[in-house]
Amino acid sequence: MSQPEIKPIYSSTYKHQKRRPWRKWLIALGVIAVIALSFLGWHLWQLHQTQTLRRYPIRGVSVSQQNGFVDFQGVQKAGMRFAYLKTTSGTTYFDDNFTANYDRIQGSNLKVGVYQVFSFSKSAREQAQYFIRKVGHKVGNLPIAIQVTYYGNYADKLPDNKKTGQKLQALTRQLANYYASPCIIWTTSTIAKNVVTPYLSDSRQWLMVNSLSQLANKKLDRRVEFVQYDDAADLQVSGQKMSFTMSVFTGEKQTWQEID
Repeated sequence: MSQPEIKPIYSSTYKHQKRRPWRKWLIALGVIAVIALSFLGWHLWQLHQTQTLRRYPIRGVSVSQQNGFVDFQGVQKAGMRFAYLKTTSGTTYFDDNFTANYDRIQGSNLKVGVYQVFSFSKSAREQAQYFIRKVGHKVGNLPIAIQVTYYGNYADKLPDNKKTGQKLQALTRQLANYYASPCIIWTTSTIAKNVVTPYLSDSRQWLMVNSLSQLANKKLDRRVEFVQYDDAADLQVSGQKMSFTMSVFTGEKQTWQEID
């Protein structure tokens, strides 16, 4: 009587293993496809960024003491055309680096502006007087900017739009009269809609958006002359990577050319 053929216990496993190499190839192709699609997406994103910046070629930075020492000639060589320097906030804060920044920026060909941070708790008169006392006539050749954002408790419990609008109107009027120069309101689309436009209908505006993509898809009002598109953009300055709030000029070319 013949003995039944006894197969090794791993024979079937071995056969399955021999059939699996195609799966490795499939996984490899999948990985390659993911990498290729990621690279394509990155390339299209870069192209979109480049096209937007080509549309708005006049770029600039905002500078405060948080940036430390800034080589403004290096900023200019990096392609920037203007810089806004932080001055005051309310009636108690004065930027430690403002005076040094303002004096040093004169050695570049950047157009210069200054900005103050609006306080919801202080009167327009107090804020204007504090700004004038601390800044003097070091206001540059761009419109004086007033940055308005909801901070601290005001982000949860919004201040009254009418009171804020009237206070902001009074502040811009006092600064404009003293310096014989226009002011520009630097704020979000929401505050512009609820506070700025109803009470300062003819004021110049500087809007905040989250990205260049949002800027590219946004229909800008004729009053908008600047748009902030990044609050922490990397810039190579004199061989060193620095982070700045970055904006573009979106107004009329003639308006820019008329700035001394």
